[in-house]
Amino acid sequence: MLIYYPGHLAAAVHFNEEMKGDSFVLDDEPYVVCDPTYIGADIGMQIPGMDIDAARVIAIE
Repeated sequence: MLIYYPGHLAAAVHFNEEMKGDSFVLDDEPYVVCDPTYIGADIGMQIPGMDIDAARVIAIE
């Protein structure tokens, strides 16, 4: 899935095992943030200052 924050686009991935970190839910499944533009970030870390309340989930088929 993609996560659209105003002014930024990131990815989130569904894993078959539980992962720690920030996540979003789509169809009752958790998707963990995996933002390749956040240099040095671990899986599950969002860029500080992103407006999580304004974020929109975009499903990819």
